[in-house]
Amino acid sequence: MCRYIIAILLVCICNVALSQVWQWSVPVKAARNAGSRAFLWVPPDCKHVRAVVLAQNNMEEQSIVEHPVFREEMSKLSFAIIWVSPFFDHLFRFNEGAGDIFNGMMKDLANESGYSELTYVPVAGIGHSAAASWPYYFAAWNPNRTLCAISVSGQWPYFRHPSFAPDIWQKDQNIDFIPCLETMGEYEAANSWAAEGLKERQQHPLLPLSMLACPAEGHFAATVKKIKYIALYLKKAAYYRLPKEIAEDGAPMLLPIDPTKTGWLMDKWRLNQLPAAPPAPVKKYTGDVTQAFWFFDEDMMKATQEYQSAHFNKKAQLLGYIQNDKVVPQKNTHQQVDLVFQPMADGITFKVVPAFLDKVPAAHARTSEWTGLPAGAAIGHAKSGDLVVNRIAGPFRKINDTTFQLSFEKGLNNLATSYQCWFAAEHPGDKMYKPAVQQAKMDIPGKNLDGKPQTIHFPQLDNVKKGVKSIPLNAISSANIPVQYYVREGPAVIKGNILALTKIPVGSKYPVKVTIVAWQYGSNTEPKIKSAESVEQSFYITE
Repeated sequence: MCRYIIAILLVCICNVALSQVWQWSVPVKAARNAGSRAFLWVPPDCKHVRAVVLAQNNMEEQSIVEHPVFREEMSKLSFAIIWVSPFFDHLFRFNEGAGDIFNGMMKDLANESGYSELTYVPVAGIGHSAAASWPYYFAAWNPNRTLCAISVSGQWPYFRHPSFAPDIWQKDQNIDFIPCLETMGEYEAANSWAAEGLKERQQHPLLPLSMLACPAEGHFAATVKKIKYIALYLKKAAYYRLPKEIAEDGAPMLLPIDPTKTGWLMDKWRLNQLPAAPPAPVKKYTGDVTQAFWFFDEDMMKATQEYQSAHFNKKAQLLGYIQNDKVVPQKNTHQQVDLVFQPMADGITFKVVPAFLDKVPAAHARTSEWTGLPAGAAIGHAKSGDLVVNRIAGPFRKINDTTFQLSFEKGLNNLATSYQCWFAAEHPGDKMYKPAVQQAKMDIPGKNLDGKPQTIHFPQLDNVKKGVKSIPLNAISSANIPVQYYVREGPAVIKGNILALTKIPVGSKYPVKVTIVAWQYGSNTEPKIKSAESVEQSFYITE
């Protein structure tokens, strides 16, 4: 598993997703990354925040916390979401001041938004891959404020590695009674990854530790199915840990969970094998407890059971990509496939085309592991179902099945000389073949440096009263080519050249700041045009 995580350590501090509302943002003071900002979303109908889901940007986090399904479920819980990009400390080195950075960030967001409870409400940390251990470190630093910890395709709580899980805990630090979740895809290491977690469960019997194995999923699977599961896990954490009555002027005392007395046990997932024992409450489990993970209750167990039972005994299929009318050869790298940025005449639109493979590639041992076939062996595939390419991470958006477009967004490292776009070719499988996924990476220049220079003129935007629905945007390029926009912060989204204002959370402090950034990437095809310097304008929404 280490080979997966090390390979993508911080590959994309620039990763962004498409426009989802973040009503506020603040710079993170003393962060390890220059330009680090914390973005805050509060459910529009939320009067008082009960807890915060906190994510630092690495790869999959933003796809989860910006997904409409996740936002809807967090709204029901009155949970706010904070996403930090670039991350402030992806290891949460509390011995080097990470806690102070966090406290300052929360204070600033509370002051900016008007939700003063952000300075003390419980935190549910979530991280992906090389940035997946920090939620455990936060829990060790401040257990009384930790609702739960979620590691997506990452490490176990007590696993140590100098690159992403440094050995800095003191002997008296532990995360007993704090629920922790580890997810792992079949195409990563789900079949073997349980061993370390089960060992930690025996070494730390008071650790409520769960594992979700994800059949036919890979390292970047921000699937709706998984997002719903994580949301359910957070719902259960809220139900079992938050007191029924919460004062609005102080931190709640979280209820501890003793996994030796409450919850359910279920046998670990094994590829194409039935469970060795039926799941049951912890006191009634008849199987080998050393091979079982803990879950909140029967409902959570059944959701896990249903998820893990999919695609039993189906055949594997392999996917690839086509460029210049040829299948792009695989490499012995984490992504396996490197795509070339080949923009159309507008300089920002490009094609990415998926394909089935008819032979097992030899470049990476991973494909033989997935299929159980030697390199070079013939392999079949499903005859029905849509073969698609979706966005994993990076500054771009999907136009249709094979067409994509650069789309700069909040959270970018504006000083980067290049950005990475990550793709997933996907097929849902059929009755014979299980779903397939293949990631690919495309590097794009941070700016076009050659050609005719251009500048952007973006007129100042006037303040508006609450209730205004939209504002026209009138930035122009000196090269007479279309200007693009994104919202850095504020209750608003971009719709072409219109800024559409969204509902302001009911507990907000006025005035509410809105910042719009205008950009023009230029073109590296003839006639070449240099990238313009982006221009931002801010205005305020008043009562």
